[in-house]
Amino acid sequence: MHSPDHGVIIEFSRMGSYIKVSAFHEATMTEVSIVGDPKETEQKLKQTVLKKLSYVLNKEAAKKSNQQTPKKDHKGGIIV
Repeated sequence: MHSPDHGVIIEFSRMGSYIKVSAFHEATMTEVSIVGDPKETEQKLKQTVLKKLSYVLNKEAAKKSNQQTPKKDHKGGIIV
């Protein structure tokens, strides 16, 4: 499980009637963004974008671990 607590750059951009919040994880060069209500607190928007970043990092890690694990057939061989 990846933790987006360290090495994350967060940017808030006002876009008319909404606010765009982007989070960039430096170690993996992964970026996510959300749009939210500008009336919402900065802390709540930050919490939401960090949850999304955590979800994406965990999904990518699971995908990589599935690719590296060779699949075996019922005869004890490895499927390539």
